[in-house]
Amino acid sequence: MKKALLLSLLVVFTLPLAAQHGGRPNGGKHKDITELVSDLSNIQKRKIEAATKESKARVDNLRKQQRAVLDSISMYMEREGDQSAVLYPLFDREAALHAAIDREMYAGKLRIDEVLTKEQRVELRKACAKDRPQRKNK
Repeated sequence: MKKALLLSLLVVFTLPLAAQHGGRPNGGKHKDITELVSDLSNIQKRKIEAATKESKARVDNLRKQQRAVLDSISMYMEREGDQSAVLYPLFDREAALHAAIDREMYAGKLRIDEVLTKEQRVELRKACAKDRPQRKNK
């Protein structure tokens, strides 16, 4: 019974992480905006590269923290007995880090949108929509 519960909880935590790393034809790598938008000026390219580099550094740092928390969660879940006093705050921390990652990714998108013209933003959205796997309606 305990092993089944432990296995179920581990699956709950690992599937979302696995889903984040797969599903892209190019192995999870985002295409560079310069490949998706045709008429970027040199100034736009530099601003986008700087914004992308800053955002990537922030996201990488947050993901590093998230992995450490997930490692701790995994360690405590394997222990015998009630670990709720330690695990519940770790669950909250992991959720907060997940939200911080999403926020930073969105903030990066907004910084890039500020650099692009309306037409370039439309071109970028169309290119991204073509790259994105289509969701099936149920």
